[in-house]
Amino acid sequence: MSTFRLELDVGNSSLKWRLMSGAQRLGGGRLADSPAALVELLGAGPTVVHIASVRSEERNQELIDTFVLAGVPFSFARSQRECAGVTNSYADIEKMGVDRWLVMVAAFADCGGPCVVVDAGTALTIDVVSGTGAHLGGYIIAGAGLSAKALADHTGRVRFAGEDRVSLVPGVDTEGCVHHGKWLAQLGAVMAALQQAEVAIGSTAEVYITGGDAPALISLAGAQGAGWQYREELVLDGLAVVMTAS
Repeated sequence: MSTFRLELDVGNSSLKWRLMSGAQRLGGGRLADSPAALVELLGAGPTVVHIASVRSEERNQELIDTFVLAGVPFSFARSQRECAGVTNSYADIEKMGVDRWLVMVAAFADCGGPCVVVDAGTALTIDVVSGTGAHLGGYIIAGAGLSAKALADHTGRVRFAGEDRVSLVPGVDTEGCVHHGKWLAQLGAVMAALQQAEVAIGSTAEVYITGGDAPALISLAGAQGAGWQYREELVLDGLAVVMTAS
């Protein structure tokens, strides 16, 4: 009997999924935060569901209720002390977001050496892994969207609208100043983190990048960004590694 595995990356604003049969990817994509959409996915006939979720326990309970009602076995990934050669640096491993843990495991499993892992989503997270798999630390920064929202919410006269403008040139109106500024801050943070990582590791490292804002950052980074490893499903890749090792 074939086993169909539904893998879910449940973020703050959307849900990414893929359906697997062994190592074969049968389908995948991104969904809005909708119980009906999740029920539709379960209608594809998975025999087990594996989940990486950064949502609250209350919101995770909504997922659990859906799986129980559908009668489909499920497991949530958790941050661990060690997995697949990667060692967690946190004294309290439960305080590390599971998405950060999974992308580190996935990147190290792929390259087997020192790496810097960037997840550019609602938050911009950057983590450094040594050649022996030791997590050397990382950074959590407000993502591009949150940065702009903070200006709108907490300033009296910085008002802007319109479509996002992905550029680093100095803005000549408020919209341009805000949008270009947020990308300058995001890319500047990544570049500074890469410099710190090189010092911590003692050598250069492979850069892995994922998340909704990853393509924009790669483009803005120019020649250096062309050498980064863009993996759209890096969280799910790590989920597969962790669940196989468990």
